[in-house]
Amino acid sequence: RLKLTWHQFTQISSQYPRTMEWKKILLLAGATAGSAAVLWYLLKEDKSAGKLAASSEDERRRLAAKPSVEEITKEQVRQILKEIINSQDQMKGFIKELTQELLSQSLSFDETYKKVRAVQPKDPLESHGLSMTDFDKLLDKYQQDPDVRDSIAKIMGAPSPSNMASEKVQSISVRKVIEVHNFMLQELEKLVEDFQKVPGKEGYDMKTVTIAAQAIVGSKIEAKFGLTSEDIESAVLMYHANLATDQDFAQVNIKIQHAMGKLMGTTFTN
Repeated sequence: RLKLTWHQFTQISSQYPRTMEWKKILLLAGATAGSAAVLWYLLKEDKSAGKLAASSEDERRRLAAKPSVEEITKEQVRQILKEIINSQDQMKGFIKELTQELLSQSLSFDETYKKVRAVQPKDPLESHGLSMTDFDKLLDKYQQDPDVRDSIAKIMGAPSPSNMASEKVQSISVRKVIEVHNFMLQELEKLVEDFQKVPGKEGYDMKTVTIAAQAIVGSKIEAKFGLTSEDIESAVLMYHANLATDQDFAQVNIKIQHAMGKLMGTTFTN
C-alpha cells in the first residue's frame, strides 16, 4: 500500500511510479493542512457511472459523443491540467478570503458551505466528460511529458521558496508542526461529528463540504497558532527529512486522512 506524507507529493512530478494510484495520491495530498483548493475537485468519489445512469437521454448522448480516453491527445491532457490549475488558483484566493472572514466573525457550517457553493467553479473533469479513473489512465499514459509533470507539481501546490525562508516559518519547530496537525485532527473530528447530525446532509455537494471544512479548520488553526496554511506547508517541507521518519507525524496524518474520508463518506485504506 502507498504510504506518503504531504512533503513527498511536492516531488511527484519527478517520480511518477507507474503503480501509483493518482486518486489516492491527490487524496493524501489534500488531507494535510492548507490543501483545500486541491480537495475541491480531486477529493471525491468516482460516481460518474451512477450519474450517467441517472441522467437524461440527451445527457447520455452528449457524454457518449465525448472522445474516448484512447482518443485524447497529450495536448488535450495539457489543456485539462491548465484548466484544473486555473480553477484551483481561483479557489485558493477565495479560501484565503473565507478563512479571514471566519477569523473575524462566527459563521455556521451551513453559512460557510453556501459561501463556497456560490463561487465554486465547474469541475474541469466533468466539463470534459472524464471520470477520475479516465484521468488516472491519461496521467499514467503521459507521465513522462515535462509539461504534464510541471502541471502536476503545480497542482500539488508546493509552497513558495520566499515563504519557506521567512523568519516566521523558520521559527516553527518539528514538534510545533506535529502539535498543529494534532489540533487539526481534533477540530476536523469535531466537525465530522457535527456534520453527521446535519439534517439532509445527503443532499450536500461533497466537494463543497470539503472546502468548507478545510476553511473552518484552517481558521481555527490560524486563531490558535497564528499560522496560515502556507506557513504550515512550508514548515512541513522544510523538515522533510525529520518528518519522513517521525512516527507521531505519520500516525496523525493517517488519522487526518481517515477523518477526511469519513467526512466524504468514503473509506480510506492505508
